Amino acid sequence: MVLMNLSYRTNYLHTYFKTTVVIPDTNKSDYPVVWLLHGYTGDNTAWSKHVYIEELARKYDWTIIMPDGLNSFYSDSKFIPYESFFMEEFIPKMQNLLPISRDPQKNYLVGSSMGGYGALKFAFKNTDKFGKVAALSPITDIEHFRDNPQCPMSQEVFNAIFDSPEKIAKNQLINLYNNRQPKLPILTLCGDSDFMHEDNVMFKNFLSIHAKGHYTWMPVSGNHSWKVWSENIDPVFNWLTKN
Repeated sequence: MVLMNLSYRTNYLHTYFKTTVVIPDTNKSDYPVVWLLHGYTGDNTAWSKHVYIEELARKYDWTIIMPDGLNSFYSDSKFIPYESFFMEEFIPKMQNLLPISRDPQKNYLVGSSMGGYGALKFAFKNTDKFGKVAALSPITDIEHFRDNPQCPMSQEVFNAIFDSPEKIAKNQLINLYNNRQPKLPILTLCGDSDFMHEDNVMFKNFLSIHAKGHYTWMPVSGNHSWKVWSENIDPVFNWLTKN
């Protein structure tokens, strides 16, 4: 098993960008790959601090790539053009460096909380690059998230990323889905005591109608925490193998 902490200078972000990668030791040249995204205040080490990532990579024989999200909401802003960086520079860079498949059907997006939002957003907009997407406790309505009393992000930080009503609307997941009509398999889950459970149920109801036939809702108990995500990441990976 190879566990690597990579750092390289990115032309998009004009800084050194960090990502953590786990590669099985089965010596393949084109591993299926999970792009595993963390939530707000996390970094490229977040998942490996809370979950035995190496065991998951070994069990499924997949490469797992965990980039630093930089509290960017996985979106382009005036300060961090993260979405453009991720799609146009980061993915090609990893494909050139690592023994991973370029086949969309072997590229999966998974994320929790803000990373769940990022995973869904990237998948809805780039079905030519990804075959499946799963989101654990995702932020499904960014405006409701901003206004929620339990939101960990200050409104000033939020407004620096989504700096107009037009930009908020453009980045709402329901609008992205309606505009793109993606057909890839989608899974979402959210704990029944999560502060965003109501938003997730509303999103579930929307996808159950509009993504019927390729959407799965995984009901789970718990709150908005690593306990929920660590307990359910293996069932999520298992779902990726079956759809």
